Amino acid sequence: MSGTFGNGYQLSSLVDQCIACKHISQQEYQYLAQILLADGSIDEQELQEINRLFDAIKAGQIRVLH
Repeated sequence: MSGTFGNGYQLSSLVDQCIACKHISQQEYQYLAQILLADGSIDEQELQEINRLFDAIKAGQIRVLH
């Protein structure tokens, strides 16, 4: 995981929030990038969360706000 358990929890919480709200804002997107780039690597759990978010976007369950 990117550094600590906290980053994984933050990522999961952010993905859950985006799915619940049915959108991801520019601010949330920047925060997502900050979490993922914290240590320069992505582990399996983070990859699963990223895929869950992108799958929801592709399925039309989440709108990307600009």
